[in-house]
Amino acid sequence: MGSGGARYLVLSDMHFGTPRSSVNDARYRDALVSYMASRSPWDEIVLTGDLLDVNLSTLTRAIEGRRSGAVDLCGFRRFLQELEAKMKAEGQGKTLEDLAARWVYVPGNHDYKVWDMLATRVVCEDVLASGARIDGASMPLARYAWPGGTSFFAGIFQPFGVQARVQVEYPNHEVAFGPEAATMVFTHGHYLDPSQTRGHDLTDNLRGVTAPAHVRAVVRKIVIETAQYQTVANAVSFTEDTTRIVNDLVGPDGWLNKLRTVSANLATWLLRSLFWRDGSLRGDALSGRQLSNIDYYLERFCGYQPLPRWFVFGHTHRQGRGKTSRLGIEVYNAGSCYPDRGRPVTFLEVEADGAGVPRVRLMYVGADAVVSEAA
Repeated sequence: MGSGGARYLVLSDMHFGTPRSSVNDARYRDALVSYMASRSPWDEIVLTGDLLDVNLSTLTRAIEGRRSGAVDLCGFRRFLQELEAKMKAEGQGKTLEDLAARWVYVPGNHDYKVWDMLATRVVCEDVLASGARIDGASMPLARYAWPGGTSFFAGIFQPFGVQARVQVEYPNHEVAFGPEAATMVFTHGHYLDPSQTRGHDLTDNLRGVTAPAHVRAVVRKIVIETAQYQTVANAVSFTEDTTRIVNDLVGPDGWLNKLRTVSANLATWLLRSLFWRDGSLRGDALSGRQLSNIDYYLERFCGYQPLPRWFVFGHTHRQGRGKTSRLGIEVYNAGSCYPDRGRPVTFLEVEADGAGVPRVRLMYVGADAVVSEAA
């Protein structure tokens, strides 16, 4: 998909299910919902990961919501209901069906469980159910797409009649623009972060690796290591106590800070004398190392030929833009629904002109609950 006049909305790191997400504040949520409805129709609404937070919450809370102390957790289902209501308020019989031609969900690290569940179905459950041998399946499954309502995630959209428009895709989603069909890649971005790949920095591991067999071996190892790390993070994060220690371990800090934090807190945590403390996660702004990892991610980890011209991601919770120095790829971070620099919600939109050339606009919901374009 992609042509002149095409329009895309990108929401990243909404973290449904966690108390600190700004989606729980009706003022900011309503501002975002109103903006989405008023700017409809969208060709695609792209959800670039950490949508349903299963590391720091559960699927039940992320989807259905829950009263959590003083915080009324807004689940993803309620978010869709409010979008439907806002579309109806627009008049002329509009519903959620009129909001977007397609919804695309690219799981990240906090919702890796969604990818894991769907991937397990493809390489295990469906294989065994067909009567075939499981040792004939190609594992690990590194990329896949569930189009047209074939994923369980699409069932959340069923009451609105748009489940056939929902696609789950991992690790990337691509859109082509213009007569040259130049590609824009949308992803979450956790493979760019060594803290999520068990220390396997893409630049360090793929620089100088050119032989196809060697590249495949390195990529396979990183995919497996990342999956193992996400499994551990998810396995112990179902109560407030375990959530707190997991947050220390898999949060945005570097490994040394994580070790210091865990060392300082582990003994008292075991004695159950410390309680949950709120605090905003702080991500990093675009750096030279991030940009370098993006080059290696696209060129060697994913093997794009030809290379994409644009790259959109999230993960760091810090909205921004830049350009890679080696391959010259334009980079945009969509931001998140965690407050950052006084902005409760950050997101982006893409609109192609008559010639099909895309313009990326960095947007935000301010503390005054007004949607504006970032400078």
